[in-house]
Amino acid sequence: MAKNIFAKGQQVSLQSRVGLSPRTPSEFTVLMRLPDNLGRPQYRIRNEEHGHERVEQGSNLELIESAKHP
Repeated sequence: MAKNIFAKGQQVSLQSRVGLSPRTPSEFTVLMRLPDNLGRPQYRIRNEEHGHERVEQGSNLELIESAKHP
């Protein structure tokens, strides 16, 4: 069973930044779940501030807990 299931609109961060430019944003919004890649969930994510969009494996994403909840 796949794990690391994220919903559209959730805020996530990258767990590993190995091989990425230091200018790559660290926080993203989940746009959609894509078809699994070899049984692993993958997602299209976007950083609105920088307009940076990418596809990332679910195993490399971590949910950002909102500090705005009462």
